[in-house]
Amino acid sequence: MSLSFIIGFLTAIVSGVFAYLVLNRYRLRGGTHLLMWGLGLVLYFIGGLTETILNFGWNDLAFRLWYWSGAIMVAAVLAQGTMHLLVRRPYVATITSVIVGIIAFISLIWALSVPLNPAAFTPGNDIGKFLTESYRAILPDSPVRRILPPVMNAYGTVVLVGGAVYSSYLFLRKQIMPNRVMGNIFIAIGGLLPALGGSLIKLAETSPEISEFASVLKYLGIFLGVVFLFIGFQMATSASRPAQVSVRVTG
Repeated sequence: MSLSFIIGFLTAIVSGVFAYLVLNRYRLRGGTHLLMWGLGLVLYFIGGLTETILNFGWNDLAFRLWYWSGAIMVAAVLAQGTMHLLVRRPYVATITSVIVGIIAFISLIWALSVPLNPAAFTPGNDIGKFLTESYRAILPDSPVRRILPPVMNAYGTVVLVGGAVYSSYLFLRKQIMPNRVMGNIFIAIGGLLPALGGSLIKLAETSPEISEFASVLKYLGIFLGVVFLFIGFQMATSASRPAQVSVRVTG
């Protein structure tokens, strides 16, 4: 049993439970931000589940859904939860969600129909390292593959992390709800960790000496990302009476 399998399996478990809790909260209370967060976490779950499935051998549908959910959509859909929560002009969040939804639909059709090269699926004992470094041998080159992942992930990371940092700053400045201050800090870290893992992979392409552990750190970052998001969400939504936050600067 490889480390990648364990990380992928744990990612699926944590994100699946998290998705259920958020969508159940949406069912009980409503709120488009909760719906978008829940859908984003379902995509997170699909990414972890399909990676786990691929540990057992080639699976055409699992590979397609792994790439679509993890490489293209998850960060942007999570970010729409932040948009609906923070943006005061509702039409801005609505318009961006419609755009993200259209991209999700079109990219899913592409992911399910693009020809693959399953003969290139030779992961050895480390599916994580293979999917990180050699998935391009299976997935043909195209404008979609070159453009959509970096654009969608950059958008998602900036909105998710930036929104969490901004929310934390507002609560800290008003000296209220310390649980939301800390919760948003955890959410910001959770949104940043997967992006840092992806940057490490890019660095490994030019620095082969770190490629041995780069893929492990990438998938560990994805797992820890959803763990931090989970902790942050629980802290930010926990019942807490308004309380002042005391900040002392020493020097």
